[in-house]
Amino acid sequence: MTNKVRALGVAAAVTVGLSACTTGGAGGTGTIQTAINAAPTTFSPWTAETRDDYDVSRLLFDTLVRRGADNKIVPALATSWESTPTEASFTIRDGATCADGTPITAEVVQNSLHAMATAEGSVFRKIVFGPGRPTISADNAAKTVTVELAQPWQDLVQGMSLVATGIVCPAGLENPEGLRRGSVKGAFSGPYVLSASSHGVSYTFALRKGFTGWPDYGDTASRGKPAQTVQVDVMPNGSSRANALLTGGMDIGTISTQDMTRFDGDEGYTAQRLPSSSLFVLFNEREGTVFADEEVRRAVVQTLSRKSFNSAATAGLGDLATTFSHDAVPCASTDSSVLIEQDVEAAKPVLRGKTIRILGLEVIGPQGAGNTYIAEALRAAGATVEIDNVDVATWSTTGTGEPDAWDLTVFAGINAGGTMYGALSPVVGPPTEAGGANWSGTEHKDVLAMVDEAMREPDDRTRCGIYQRVQETLIEGAHVMPLSYLPAQLTTRSGFSVQVHNDQVDVATMQIDGEG
Repeated sequence: MTNKVRALGVAAAVTVGLSACTTGGAGGTGTIQTAINAAPTTFSPWTAETRDDYDVSRLLFDTLVRRGADNKIVPALATSWESTPTEASFTIRDGATCADGTPITAEVVQNSLHAMATAEGSVFRKIVFGPGRPTISADNAAKTVTVELAQPWQDLVQGMSLVATGIVCPAGLENPEGLRRGSVKGAFSGPYVLSASSHGVSYTFALRKGFTGWPDYGDTASRGKPAQTVQVDVMPNGSSRANALLTGGMDIGTISTQDMTRFDGDEGYTAQRLPSSSLFVLFNEREGTVFADEEVRRAVVQTLSRKSFNSAATAGLGDLATTFSHDAVPCASTDSSVLIEQDVEAAKPVLRGKTIRILGLEVIGPQGAGNTYIAEALRAAGATVEIDNVDVATWSTTGTGEPDAWDLTVFAGINAGGTMYGALSPVVGPPTEAGGANWSGTEHKDVLAMVDEAMREPDDRTRCGIYQRVQETLIEGAHVMPLSYLPAQLTTRSGFSVQVHNDQVDVATMQIDGEG
């Protein structure tokens, strides 16, 4: 993707994840076929931008840790760690190797994390390391990597579970362009290598012989075995996936909207509904725009109904949101009293004669129905509305690279790292035109000061109290309007499995448990 696309990798949206079918037998000798929404924009984990980028990077690159149940950090490439608010030390497991056989030493990890922390175009550095540049050192003899931060940042260890921190091996560091294209097989540290690809059509991943570095999810670990080959086809249509699942042509599929209900009561499938994205109204608040004025933002919020939006966007299958983050994120607000109440009559005098340009993501309901609801509601309140429902790539490119082209969007937050700052990143901090992840264009220094306070606070309850004030500030100030959660259903046919923790699917753990 061009124009240094920003916040999509931090918190943006696609509605579907993986789908799979097996063409071989069980016991790790078969092939799992998986579908993604669109062609990956990159194979470099540092600059991953879409859900599809996340999924392929998770197959290719190992991270030091993972997030297990209830946000508990579990071992992956690191077997243990010690941390303070300003420093963390990770012990690298024995026997880990790159795809070309190069041992993954502490120095290899150090060099990869340093490259990630200094990579141009990555919005993940601050999410993981906080403000300023970290100092990263290695002790090969002790097998430890130490990260020293410029200032306290409580999210450091959890940040190391992000796909963006995936360890890139020396061959990839030596060939950045080949890394981006996925053509450097020796770059990979994860369970699979990219063995073949037809851009925009299909991608083939081969299991690395002897790979044993699976994340330690404890008692939830599957008894199955990974497939020798994962075939990934580009297939954006959720209804087609549902059809394939029901006819036996697919074994694992993430299904969205009303297609979920086609599996109700069918004992041949295990269905788990997940909030794939948190949906909220995000305003372009740059100087000179219509939404630089709080009164106009507030009038938009007063016009809209969360329930009506949810009906249009998810056919009523999504849960209503009380904040802009996923509800599984620690410190997410559950206080609905913070929300601005609907009052259309109060909004009409403010909106009359205002021109509002909506940048719509077409996956927010059928043909962008959620965005269409917002447009019609604002028109009924007297505003002149222009709406452009576009695909994920165009939405991201326009939202981050053309701030003069839009006024309002429904942001769909993935927040793969599961941190409150990850949820905040499209709203606060440096704007996209300054290299940041913030779509709104307003830095919100008052909120950033509270974030710094939270990152220094060792007590969980006190820290959550600070983050509650953060959420209240943004919601009550009509900087965001929480709407609902875009649901997706992970549908698994008997004999197959994949790990899900904190509403996130770990695609690297797809397994064949029996004959498909």
